Amino acid sequence: MNLEKLFRALTLISFFGLMLTLLAWIFIAPHAENYPVAAMLIIGLVPLLFPMRGLLYGRPYTHAWTSFLMLFYFSHAVGELYSAPAVSIYPLLALICSSICFCSTIIYVKANAKNKKATSVTN
Repeated sequence: MNLEKLFRALTLISFFGLMLTLLAWIFIAPHAENYPVAAMLIIGLVPLLFPMRGLLYGRPYTHAWTSFLMLFYFSHAVGELYSAPAVSIYPLLALICSSICFCSTIIYVKANAKNKKATSVTN
């Protein structure tokens, strides 16, 4: 398995892992009675729907800007871990998934560019 395929798979696994973590965090984690579930779903999950098609098709441009999107989820998870009185599993999983997705998208873009350059030189 070459580097490009490995990091594309790692991107997809961490991306969908982040989506599942956010869903579990919104639906399973204990919240206040006036917690706006619909608003949290819109704020938390709708931004992840925009790059999904490009990630599934392996488009490098989508991988590149998805790395910037992951910074939002990373900073949110860090803030939740810092402000919560006890360590919760949900922000920790979101931190891990967003970090892995951020790094793997960048490495995928670099590996894809290197492969394209190598194939254009040989042709």
